[in-house]
Amino acid sequence: MRLKITLTLLVILLGLLTYIFYIDPWGDSRSIEDQDRNALASLAIDIDFLRISNAAQSRGLSIELEEDGWMLTEPYRWPANTFAVERILNQLQFLDTKVSFDTDRLGQAGTSLKEYGLEPPEITLKFGKGETAYSIGIGNATAVGNHLYLLSHDQSKIHVVDRSLLDSLTIELEALRNPRIFKSSIFEVESWNLQLREASNLRTRITKNNDLWILETPIRARADSIEVNTLLGQLLELKSQNIVQPTPIELSQYGLSDPFLRIAIESDQSREALEVGDPVNADDDSLRWAKLESRGTIFELEINYLSDLEAAQTRLRNRRIIEVDTNFATSISFDREGQGSFDLQKLETGEWDILSSDQEQGIVREKGSSEAVDEALSWLNAIQAIASDDSSGFVHDAPTAADLESYGLEVPIFSISIASSRSRDQSEALDSPQVETLLYGDRKINDRSLRYVKLKEKDFVYLVSNDTLSLIADRAFEFQDRNLFNLPEGARVSKIAVNKLSDGQILFNKTDSDPQFPQPISKELESFSVKSYLQNAYASNIQVAGKRQPWVYSLNVTFVWKVADAEQSRDVELYLSELTGGPLLIGGSIESDTVFKFRQSFIDAFSEAVFDRVKRELPEQPFDPDKPLPSAGEQPANNGNQ
Repeated sequence: MRLKITLTLLVILLGLLTYIFYIDPWGDSRSIEDQDRNALASLAIDIDFLRISNAAQSRGLSIELEEDGWMLTEPYRWPANTFAVERILNQLQFLDTKVSFDTDRLGQAGTSLKEYGLEPPEITLKFGKGETAYSIGIGNATAVGNHLYLLSHDQSKIHVVDRSLLDSLTIELEALRNPRIFKSSIFEVESWNLQLREASNLRTRITKNNDLWILETPIRARADSIEVNTLLGQLLELKSQNIVQPTPIELSQYGLSDPFLRIAIESDQSREALEVGDPVNADDDSLRWAKLESRGTIFELEINYLSDLEAAQTRLRNRRIIEVDTNFATSISFDREGQGSFDLQKLETGEWDILSSDQEQGIVREKGSSEAVDEALSWLNAIQAIASDDSSGFVHDAPTAADLESYGLEVPIFSISIASSRSRDQSEALDSPQVETLLYGDRKINDRSLRYVKLKEKDFVYLVSNDTLSLIADRAFEFQDRNLFNLPEGARVSKIAVNKLSDGQILFNKTDSDPQFPQPISKELESFSVKSYLQNAYASNIQVAGKRQPWVYSLNVTFVWKVADAEQSRDVELYLSELTGGPLLIGGSIESDTVFKFRQSFIDAFSEAVFDRVKRELPEQPFDPDKPLPSAGEQPANNGNQ
């Protein structure tokens, strides 16, 4: 029992001795008032430089506040990591002081600054603003508690403070610097350029004009904003890796006296240029030496999309050919070699008229189809340069007359002119309509699926899909009003009859008084319009799936409507091809002297009424991952069928 009491008293005594000799060796040590708990707060406000010297590591770090933010100036010049700097500043401004005691009493207690690790200090922190500087020393950790000793700037006091200050000051150099290379954000960049040594230092320059990117060199052309922003975003996110040489004497050993690649970024506020040299090792072409034009520090840089940068002239170029906004087209002109020409003109009502020339009547005007015009403009808007095995799709930027003749563009086989009140991607209307004429030339010799085209107003020659020539309607009758019957308002179907022409069999014959009169096909006929016109003259047979065949069905429809108190009627006869079960059904009209395609909604209604074919719903998802598969005992019976 006495032994336990003795040991307890001994532990208490040792604790008191530790406190007396290390924490408060003097009987008049005073506690810290709340307003004095931070020994550095008043000194660390609005400082613009900070220097950290570590005696053990024989190294120094210097950070200075410049116009663009905190800059690491020693051991090399580099933008500092703002978050790391702010952490240090916060530690200084909100440092919690536990105890303070005067240094002039050390001799009386038989101790010295050296015993506290403050002569010389393990870490010296110098900070201030302008000509005003304060230097504090940081010494040993206390024997009790997670604290350390700090020598005041005038060396009059020793403060016992939280150890977190030391943790923030002993940060690794790599963590103290900002790894980003470019400071600009993608929204601030006004222009940027790439210069490649392997391409005879050919420079690709891109500038912003009213939020649109323009290729300025090597040619002036519209850039693809999506591609430009994607690549520019990758460049702005580049990060420096290991710092190799803060102050190199010989740049040639890094391939930086004549850089492999030079990237310059310009904004309203700054201009930054990155120089990329040789690979760090022969096995990895993406890891290279690099430096900024404004700093001598050489670092390692990983850039794994060099091929995209080398192909920037074509990758960043806008592949769409038509530059006017087709949504605001006011007129379209078609001219095909050997077939003459015709025009489409937009009226103030928003509808379109077809203007064609006739030897006897002169200019003939007829109502057009806004739907047909929109379809043609949509295809024209989508035409773009297509790359092939031996071409980027941008064939020639400055062709001679001989070049144009070889592409079949000296005398094009077909041309389409579009007049529009706006340019593409512009919100403001032009003072006068802008006209662009697309010229179609020959097919590519070794790839017949491609064809040469160019704009009459530009020099550039492109390769496009040959399909565009067949997809764009180019004959006047294809733009005719698609409302085939032109019925008066209020006309309704009173009778529908369908006959099979080969044997005269009546497949369907009903009037509106019949309870089973099919309403879906009746509604289709009352608002009937063709999908598109195939021929501008009726023919007794048509071509389906590459074969000529006669009409298979006749459709006879009676429409009725009232004029005053009298009922008027009109009989319409249409001829139909065979139903293939797909989206194609061809029709013909002797009265309208035309051959056309039916819309899918009519095909479905016709099949349901005549052949009782109901449009099938989409099948259920064959496998639902959220539902367990049935066990063997739950499998449906097959009734003995294999």
